[in-house]
Amino acid sequence: MWAIIESSWLALLLTAVVAYLLGSINWAIIITRLFSKKDIRDEGSGNAGATNVLRSEGPLPALLTTLGDLAKSMAAVLLGRYLVIHFHFAYAGEWPVTAAGLVGGYLAGLFCVMGHLFPVFYNFRGGKGVMASLGMLFVLDWRVAVLGLSMFLVTVLISRMVSLGSVIAACYVPVLTLIFRGFVDNVSTSVVVACTVLSGIIAAMVIGKHGANMRRIAAGTERRLGDEQEEKA
Repeated sequence: MWAIIESSWLALLLTAVVAYLLGSINWAIIITRLFSKKDIRDEGSGNAGATNVLRSEGPLPALLTTLGDLAKSMAAVLLGRYLVIHFHFAYAGEWPVTAAGLVGGYLAGLFCVMGHLFPVFYNFRGGKGVMASLGMLFVLDWRVAVLGLSMFLVTVLISRMVSLGSVIAACYVPVLTLIFRGFVDNVSTSVVVACTVLSGIIAAMVIGKHGANMRRIAAGTERRLGDEQEEKA
């Protein structure tokens, strides 16, 4: 693995920088300013995400925000794959081109989500990364995306808490990645480790952003969908 990093450091660095900048384009902030000339971070729960946009601005701005967040993370992953494959000149006999592209995609996803959470264009105050994570997963592994989304929806339907659904789905992302990459797909152990670790870091960042929500859940004070002032997950 170190031989791959050594031979591809420029491609990996470029992937990380471009993906972070794409992630820093926060559509909740942009769309809200276009529709009402407000800063979504000063409205509702203060989170720059689609649910807060829905509550504060309405269905159309929320839909546009969701589509924008999904699209930017998908674009980051596709671009990351391209950069690592086409600027990865030496494979040292360890990873084939497809495996290198896969790891490049996960790396791009990680930095795109990081940009969404801490956007350089908006004083590092972004959203919580749920839609950005979902978008990258649909490109990287639709199986993990579908199962994670299913867990999210079932949890929200039962609990009426978007935050709880987001945290539970995030917890399963690295587990499902390990299962599919390690026991279903025909990839090397080093690739399985890289994909699992990167997806685990993404999940940890999303869960960390929900720290206040989890404390309220533990205290029984987390607001639910349908409440007058429900919190954004």
